[in-house]
Amino acid sequence: MKTNLKGRDFISIMDFDKEELETIFEIAFDLKRRHAMREPHEILKGRNLGMLFASPSTRTRMSFESGIAQLGGKGQFYSPEQLQLKNKESWRDTAEMISRFLDGFMIRLYNLKTQMGTDTYDYGDARNVIRAIAEYATIPVYNALDDKEHPCQIMADIMTMREKFGENYKKKKVVMGWAYDERAKSAGVPQTMAVAAGILGMDLVLAYPDVPGCYDIDPEYYNYAVEQAKINGGSITVEHDIWKACKDADVIYCKSWAREPDKHAELSGQFKKDWCISHKHFEKANNNAAYMHCLPAKRGQEVTNELIDDPKISIVNDEAENRLHVQKAIMALTMR
Repeated sequence: MKTNLKGRDFISIMDFDKEELETIFEIAFDLKRRHAMREPHEILKGRNLGMLFASPSTRTRMSFESGIAQLGGKGQFYSPEQLQLKNKESWRDTAEMISRFLDGFMIRLYNLKTQMGTDTYDYGDARNVIRAIAEYATIPVYNALDDKEHPCQIMADIMTMREKFGENYKKKKVVMGWAYDERAKSAGVPQTMAVAAGILGMDLVLAYPDVPGCYDIDPEYYNYAVEQAKINGGSITVEHDIWKACKDADVIYCKSWAREPDKHAELSGQFKKDWCISHKHFEKANNNAAYMHCLPAKRGQEVTNELIDDPKISIVNDEAENRLHVQKAIMALTMR
C-alpha cells in the first residue's frame, strides 16, 4: 500500500498510479466497515473542508458533507454568488485565502459560461481553473466534477464492482456505454472510467454510436487508457453496436454524453430506441450481470423504469452510497 498521500490533490485519475488507487480502495472498504459497525473514526477531527459548488448536485454534496462530518471534521458549503468570485476576484487570490482558513477544498465546476457568468467557454476551461486553484493553494484540492473528468464518481463505481465481483472484477467485461438523452452532457464519466480501467488492468468496452467527433472520447484519455491497459494486462476496445457490446457483459454502465451539442441535437434521435437500456440488453449479458449509472438517470430515455428499479440487476444506489466511503478515504489519506 502507498499511504504517503498527505497533501496530495485529487484532480485527475491520471495523477495516481495503480498502487495508489488500490490504497484508496482498501481504506474506503475499511471506513465503510467501521461506519457499518458504528465504530468511531474521527480521523480528521478539527479539520475544515470548503465545498464550492458551481453546478447543481445531490449525491456529491450529501456525500462530501456527510463524509467530513463522519471523519470528525466540518464542511462549509458555498456557491460562487456567496463569495467574492461574484465580483470577479481572481482564482489565485481565492486559492491563497482558502489555504489560510481551510484544511481541504472541494470544487465542482462545470459549464463555466452558465454557472460562472463568463462570456466564452471552451472545453478544458473548468479543469484549468481547478489546476490554477491547486497551484496556489497549500491544502489538498478535490475535483468533484469538471468538464474533463468525474474522478470521485469513477472511484465509487469501481469500488462497487469490487464489492459485487470480488478481486476478480478486473477480468469481468465492463461496458461503459452511451445512452440516449436529448440533452448534451460532458464525456467526463467515460473518459475517467477509461483511464481508471487502463491503470487497474480492467477489461472495458466503450460503446457509443458511430458519429465521428460527437461521441468519441477525448483522444488524450483514450490513448492514455489504451497504453496503460497494455502495461497492466487489461483491454480497452470500442464498439458502435450496443447489442454486440452487451453480449457476455458482466456490467452494463450506460449514460448520455456528447462532445458536439449541435450534432447531437440533430442526429441523436435515431439512436433513441436501441440505446435506451432495458432488460432486453441484459438478455445478451452474462447471468448475474449488473446495471450501473452515475445518476441522475433520465428515466425513459437513458434507461427504462423497469430496469433501473430491478433489485436483481440495478446496483445504482450501491454505487451512489460508495461515493461517501471512497471520498472519505481520499480525504483521510490526503487531509490528515
